[in-house]
Amino acid sequence: MREFEKKGWYRITIPDGWEVDGDEEPVSIYRTEGAGALQVTAQDPRPLKPGERIDVTLMLRAFLRGTGVDLADTESRRWAEGGLEWAACEYAGDSPEEGTLVWRLWMATNHDLLVFLTYACREEEKALERETVDGMVATLRLT
Repeated sequence: MREFEKKGWYRITIPDGWEVDGDEEPVSIYRTEGAGALQVTAQDPRPLKPGERIDVTLMLRAFLRGTGVDLADTESRRWAEGGLEWAACEYAGDSPEEGTLVWRLWMATNHDLLVFLTYACREEEKALERETVDGMVATLRLT
């Protein structure tokens, strides 16, 4: 295991055998012969008024709406852990090139930064890296 840090943004633990392409945005984390890639994007939210908080579920819903997905049609959840507020969902969508893809999305915030993570793979491979990807996502820390 090793840690990848996007200076000033976040740290995440990467398992052995996984590669990181940290020169581009989003950062891609993948196994060369793996089922999918975890992509990580961080940004400053719009300026917040004193006492205002980021609603990660609202942000996730807005992203999904922009891609034509209704949050009501997804498996979604919201929680707080490790000083972060999280929202996540999963859904399947058809791709002309790949067939049916399973998309997993997470948003996390400490109300200073917002991080968006996505993972997509073919439906028949959705269980192959699930545990490893969940483990990586759980190690996310905002800096």
